[in-house]
Amino acid sequence: MQRFVVFLLVLAGVFWGWQHFSKSGGATVADLDETQIRALAATVRADQVVMYSTTECGYCTQAKSWLQQYGFDFTECNMSIDAQCVREFEQYGATGTPYLVIRRAGREHHMKDGFDSAEFLAAL
Repeated sequence: MQRFVVFLLVLAGVFWGWQHFSKSGGATVADLDETQIRALAATVRADQVVMYSTTECGYCTQAKSWLQQYGFDFTECNMSIDAQCVREFEQYGATGTPYLVIRRAGREHHMKDGFDSAEFLAAL
């Protein structure tokens, strides 16, 4: 009888956890609407997002445009202008731009394969 009660309690806990996950924590970044993205952007400081770019990089221009569209603060480190940016970029072992470093909540995420809005939002 005790095992049956324990089994039911475990089953109820799993069911509750799944319901809680699917209603709130299970949301993906694809589920965020513009208002939610802007609200998230309001919590991000420029020193938490660094974008390594070059003046002639079209993908960098697109990434900057997306970030600005939603109100994200970020620091641009333009390697066409600043040699220190080149040194930092090389220290990361980066090979292409835009290259973003996101530092938030004690974690550091490197966007190594260009800018992807879903990856960016997930990293935050």
